[in-house]
Amino acid sequence: MQNRTDLAVESYEEKNKTKINGVIVKEGNGITYVKVLNENGVRQIGKPVGEYITVEVPSFVNDTDIFDGRLGKISSILKNLLPPDCDNVLVAGLGNMDITADALGPKTGSYIFATRHISGKLKKEMGYEKLKTVSCVCTGVLGETGIESAEIIKGICDVIKPSCVIAVDALAATSAKRLGTTVQLSTAGISPGSGVGNHRYEISYDTLGVPVVSIGIPTVISASVISGRVGDSMFVTPREIDRLTEQGAKLIGMSINVCLQNGISERDLYALVG
Repeated sequence: MQNRTDLAVESYEEKNKTKINGVIVKEGNGITYVKVLNENGVRQIGKPVGEYITVEVPSFVNDTDIFDGRLGKISSILKNLLPPDCDNVLVAGLGNMDITADALGPKTGSYIFATRHISGKLKKEMGYEKLKTVSCVCTGVLGETGIESAEIIKGICDVIKPSCVIAVDALAATSAKRLGTTVQLSTAGISPGSGVGNHRYEISYDTLGVPVVSIGIPTVISASVISGRVGDSMFVTPREIDRLTEQGAKLIGMSINVCLQNGISERDLYALVG
């Protein structure tokens, strides 16, 4: 039985970690690097061509201090995935704010330091001449807006012409131990809802015309993992899901800020958005 998962590392593990033609895997220091090279790799693990980096972090349930090195770790990985000279960034928070397990994207949006509205003169007066241009949008869900998230983001991209898009979304996993303890970053874009069998329009370079980096944290697992019943369509979350999504959103939002605005200290950035 192949379980639903958004994590490339879990798709690879389902192949019993055997060597796969078209897939490169490296592990070490709590980071797993999976690179899907070609169509054979796509067929084997069911993930699009691209890089997938999984970072193990302490559980967000007991999280109290984000200034413990994680911001630097994740922001450094993100920087390496973004295109060079990426000075105009659109951050898109995907998901439903009214469903806690799906609220990671919108909650992350509240921690993003948006700067597109700050003029050059004001930047100079603030002492932040090197601020990168950042915009943020939370797209809602099709049932609320009647518009696909991909269509909203595409429309915005056509107007503001970003260098890249960073898309944040809640993910599905097959292992309960990865809920709230894993962050996945990828250059392959994202299909919102794919992990729970509700595929929406893809958000990627192919659909937007600009590079897309996705970031997510697993918040749900399929009930079939627990029940053992094939085809069980229900999903379950940990009871601490409220804290998991809030602290996870804080870490992702702040990691994006630290990556993009390296002229401002972590604590000053947190003061601006926290």
